[in-house]
Amino acid sequence: MKIKILQIKCFNLFSAGISARTASGSFLNQGILLLCLGLLLLTTLIITGCKDIETIPLEIGTSKIEITPPVGYPLYGYPPVKSTGVRDPLQAKAMVFRQGEIQGALLVCDLLGIPRDLSRIVRERVSMQTGIPFQNISVSATHTHTSPGITRDFKEYALRESSGTLTEEDKEGYFTFLIDGMTEAIVSASRNTMEVEMVSGIGNAPGLAFNRRYLMTDGRVRTNPGRLNPRIVGPAGPADPDVHFVLFRPAGQTDFCASLSVFASHYVRGGTDFSADYPFYLEERLRDIFGEQIFSIFGLGACGNINTVDFLGSLPQDDSLPRVERVANDLAVAIRRALPDARNGSPALSIISRTVYIPIQDYTEEELEWSKEEREPLYPERDFLQRRRRLKLSVWGVQPPLEMLRKYEAVPPSISGDPWHLPVEIHAFKLDRGTAIVTMPGELFVEFALDLKQRSPFSNTMLIELANADIAYVPTKQAFREGDYEPLNSRLAPGSGEKMIDIAIEMLTELKNLMH
Repeated sequence: MKIKILQIKCFNLFSAGISARTASGSFLNQGILLLCLGLLLLTTLIITGCKDIETIPLEIGTSKIEITPPVGYPLYGYPPVKSTGVRDPLQAKAMVFRQGEIQGALLVCDLLGIPRDLSRIVRERVSMQTGIPFQNISVSATHTHTSPGITRDFKEYALRESSGTLTEEDKEGYFTFLIDGMTEAIVSASRNTMEVEMVSGIGNAPGLAFNRRYLMTDGRVRTNPGRLNPRIVGPAGPADPDVHFVLFRPAGQTDFCASLSVFASHYVRGGTDFSADYPFYLEERLRDIFGEQIFSIFGLGACGNINTVDFLGSLPQDDSLPRVERVANDLAVAIRRALPDARNGSPALSIISRTVYIPIQDYTEEELEWSKEEREPLYPERDFLQRRRRLKLSVWGVQPPLEMLRKYEAVPPSISGDPWHLPVEIHAFKLDRGTAIVTMPGELFVEFALDLKQRSPFSNTMLIELANADIAYVPTKQAFREGDYEPLNSRLAPGSGEKMIDIAIEMLTELKNLMH
């Protein structure tokens, strides 16, 4: 609108310039005439360019590659245990977006988390093979706990990979298989793009996810305090019932071919068999609704303090379906019910990424020595928290300890006394004027997603966690004051999550203000 007004004003000035030039022939009026001609040409080109961008079709490509390890490969956990079977396959699922010269990719893997080196290696290879810019690719995990434990050993593999000293065992092992599969998922999706139309909406699945932190009668907050614990006062935070989704269909057709959905809850299933958990069954339920052709990619919402256990409620009466399938069914039904109110989007693809530097926690030499030896507890806390404190400081578990973050990932202080900082990459994908996707690392507390959605300039803002680096929990400042499992297990300094959300809002505002 401002461009059109400017064009009208320039035209008026141009007309006035012609009249004045005719009357006086002055050099000044001749300059005004040339200036107005230039502005008219510039604004016409801008308007024409914007119109062309608006009419360029959006293309997407999808692909999935199985990444299940062989039976017997260690599962996630500390200490790890051997897997005993495969209940359903683990997948690396890719969705590539392309509109004109702009292209990007989302890759979601049925893994507990994404080590920074794994994301880096895959994205570098994909970029070389497809031309998709490295910074336009985001790799995240579904956080299924029935997946392989890879974090500690992958660091050693990555060091050998970077130095060109991979062994024959490395080349034939699971990590090479995993990298190849993740890479091929995006490369294959990039080769098979098609023009699509999109529908964007938000469903609702109340009573499905619950905050797992509870205020107790002693004034403390406890994570997973046990069902119907009489000392529970109430939940220490909210949950998020929203089921965000974007459905895609081939241009001019009525049947949907792909779904991108986001919901915030931890895994459902346990055991020693590999399983993709409820996202696997979600795709099956969506096929029941939309047809066998549907491809479902699921992004995990901010659920660092959320799971599907109602510690204050009774067990469900209908046990005809396992809980993992009931969760998937409720999500699919929420999408189906919200579809009549979903919005047809006019594609306007834009992608930006930003790396911010987040302070990590400090520790004393006494704490570090304590973590490596069997000593008396430093603090009066239960045994479980003592073990977690050791894992956070120096012992390799399922996430890198602070000592290893300092060695391999964090940036040393430039000035004595300043904290160490961890590079954190945030992505923002704009699909249309009302739909955006944000990805960032860590197990984010649900309050961050609720804050982001409230402040976002996009009506459907989808926050996907556990992207591109494994940085453990990202609690709120309030949760750090309350303590217990997640804040103790976090590697970040208080206030880090709030800063990440503020940066994401700046990025979304920048995308909203783009011309197309």
